[in-house]
Formats: sequence, C-alpha cells, structure tokens
Amino acid sequence: MPYERDKKNQKKATSQKRQVAVQSNALINARYEMTAFQKKILLYIISMIQPDDEDFKQYTINVKDFVSDTDYKSKMLYGKLRQETKALIGKVYEIEEADRLLQISILSEAVYLKGKGIIQVRFTPSLKPYLLQLKQHFTATPLKYILSFKSVHSMRIYEMLHQFKSTGFFVEKVEKLKYRLKIEEKYESYSAFKKYVLVQAQKELQQTDMAFTFKEIKNGRKIDRLEFSIKPLQEIPIEAGQEQLIAKLVTDLRLSPLQAKQIVITVMPADIHRTIYEIKEAQRDGKIITNIGAYSMGVFRNKFQFDA
Repeated sequence: MPYERDKKNQKKATSQKRQVAVQSNALINARYEMTAFQKKILLYIISMIQPDDEDFKQYTINVKDFVSDTDYKSKMLYGKLRQETKALIGKVYEIEEADRLLQISILSEAVYLKGKGIIQVRFTPSLKPYLLQLKQHFTATPLKYILSFKSVHSMRIYEMLHQFKSTGFFVEKVEKLKYRLKIEEKYESYSAFKKYVLVQAQKELQQTDMAFTFKEIKNGRKIDRLEFSIKPLQEIPIEAGQEQLIAKLVTDLRLSPLQAKQIVITVMPADIHRTIYEIKEAQRDGKIITNIGAYSMGVFRNKFQFDA
C-alpha cells in the first residue's frame, strides 16, 4: 500500500512537529471559517513543515501525540479527527490580492490507517507560496497557548496580533475584521461581536504573550474601527512555577530577566530545558566564542522563531 509506513517512519514523521506554525501573512488575513477543533488540526499540521522544505510532504497525525499536545481526551478522538479532517478538505481560503481573489482548498486528501491511530494528510499544492520557503511577510505563531483556546476567533486574533508584535498595536475596521473571520452575518450587531468575539479573545489571551486591550473608534455614532494594543511584556502575569525557570535562564545563560520572561511565556518548559542543556554542552565543548547571553538568545530566537 502506498500510504503504509512502518512504525519507525511514523515516529519520525510525528517527531518533526515544531513548536510554531509558520504561515504567510496572506493566510493569517485570509477569509475563511472553521471550528476551533479544525483550526487546531490545521496549525498542528502546519507546524510539521520544516523551514527548508521545498515541497509539501505527507504529514502524519499520531492520535496519541495529538492528545498529549492538546486539551482533548483520547476517547473517540480518532473518529472525531477522521470527521474533522474530512471537513477540512472542503474548507477554502479566500485570499485577497491587488487584482484578484484566490479561492484555495486547504487539504487535498486524508488517509486513515485502520487500527493504528494514524492519519496522513496532504496540503493542496496551490498553498506552497504561503507555507513553504517563506523569507518575508510571514508570522511564526507559537503553539504553546493557541492549542488550548476554546474559541476559533481567539485563535485567529492571536495570529493577527502576532503580525504586529514588533509595533505593539494595529488598527482594523470592524467590518473588515468580521469579514476576515466570516462572521458578519452571525454577529451583525456590534454588541454581540464585542461580547462573543473581542471580550472572549481578551479573556483567553490574558496570560499569553499577546495579552491586549482595544479602543473603540467611532465614525459619527457608529463604532467604525478598533485599535488593538498588545500589553508590554513587563505587564504580562507570570504563572506559578515560571519564576524558577526564569531564574534558571538568568543564572545559567546570563539572560536578562525580561529576555528570560519572553522565553518562558513563548516556549514550552520541556523545550526550554532541552535547549539549556544543548547550550551548556556547546559551552563545555568550547563552541561559544561570544557572550553566552547573546549566543543563548540567538539560539532561542532561531529555534523557536520569535522576535527578541
């Protein structure tokens, strides 16, 4: 069977998942609709794409791995994944360009290996310019928080905010934001949109690296635009247990407390410990010829693709 893989290859395929989903900004700003579960599957698959990939591969979802990386329980999850990947085959990105509107289906196929808890999927080839070999106009979104969000709108606002992390704010027209989220009919009134989309996103993003406030800007009596302001890193609360990890980064790698906080907020603890070990090993081997703090921050920035 062309889709059969031995267990070694299956393990290799799933182990290639990174902690970020890297996409062209055109996809982040595209118009589409899907459930939160479908969005999590999509980001999970995108995270398997490697920076040097020149073509799409067959990407493998191991149900056990998916359970451990998300907040879903394993009972009946294989059947749900089967149902939702089928639905994703019918989902379409609408991408606005200067002189045309592109409508591109997301997945071209999904293959289920019976009795193995394995699903193999492929992206539509037309998405290559938006997911492969990205050099500019792209955003790397950490999966650490986004896979736990309950609202798909919170997930999308989180992605949009990440585009403007360096500036700390962005302004968007209310109707344009509704259009992108494909909810202009569902939340026709601004009050409903504010309650179920904006405030919900604000709650879910409160303890992430994209905690935000928003200001309503009127045109006459109507709220016309929203000005989103990303909270400075210093104002983002630290969860229980994160203080020790920050202290370890400061002590072992000579990072500033603010640099350490950014890493702890963005990167999974297991990946932080693994990277600390790799850096200390490089130091023991005499491979670090620069300041260890600058070297360490460069390693984290390149490995997990966040701004520093």
